[in-house]
Amino acid sequence: MEVQSRTNVVNLLAMYNAPDSEYFIFILSTRAGGLGLNLQTADTVIIFDSDWNPHQDMQAQDRAHRIGQSREVRVLRLVTVNSIEEKILAAARYKLNVDEKVIQAGKFDQRSTGAERRQILEQIIRAESEDDEENEVPDDETINQMIARSEEEFDLFQKMDIERRRQEAAEYRRKPRLIEDDEIPEGIIKASQHFIEEEKEPHKDKFLIEPIGRRHRKEVDYSQDLMSDRDWLKSIDEDIDEEEE
Repeated sequence: MEVQSRTNVVNLLAMYNAPDSEYFIFILSTRAGGLGLNLQTADTVIIFDSDWNPHQDMQAQDRAHRIGQSREVRVLRLVTVNSIEEKILAAARYKLNVDEKVIQAGKFDQRSTGAERRQILEQIIRAESEDDEENEVPDDETINQMIARSEEEFDLFQKMDIERRRQEAAEYRRKPRLIEDDEIPEGIIKASQHFIEEEKEPHKDKFLIEPIGRRHRKEVDYSQDLMSDRDWLKSIDEDIDEEEE
């Protein structure tokens, strides 16, 4: 499904949310479809490209938490280990933590007491430390526990992983899941090397203005043009005499 216009979106939503719909995947970008859509028949949200603004991702998650939702909603985020995605996600979490500690824990109303604000802030800090401890790469079994909604689904996912491992073991010189250096297109490698060489070499084609030397400050005596008090009074008297004449 491709979102092209507002009318197109309405038609696609009706087709997707229909009771007898044959569609079970609705692909959207966070910015294009994060607002104003109701996907109450969806029960799984998969974010595979995290946004710099964490609230954009939260808005995208809320598309499935709409009136009419009758099932448990699972939200999954795909992140590549040791990549820029981890930095983006860390920055997004930092922004959310600041929002929770300053705005939500502050509870700027007339009913919350200082003890209640302190308790909420302690809960947020405690939950933050627990999240840091859980930031490890999960194995297949842990992932199956995260995405399974029942014991039957968990057993099915486990069998699928066992079958996948058997197929991988039977393959000769199986390629890894992530792209290798030898798989990168030659044009991208040459462009990268050219960019590195340009950064190392001096800019030959650019006009550089080099300073001739340090500027010497001249000493100026502004008192040379000043009159003494006696001369100033004398000039005033002369002006008065000229006016009287």
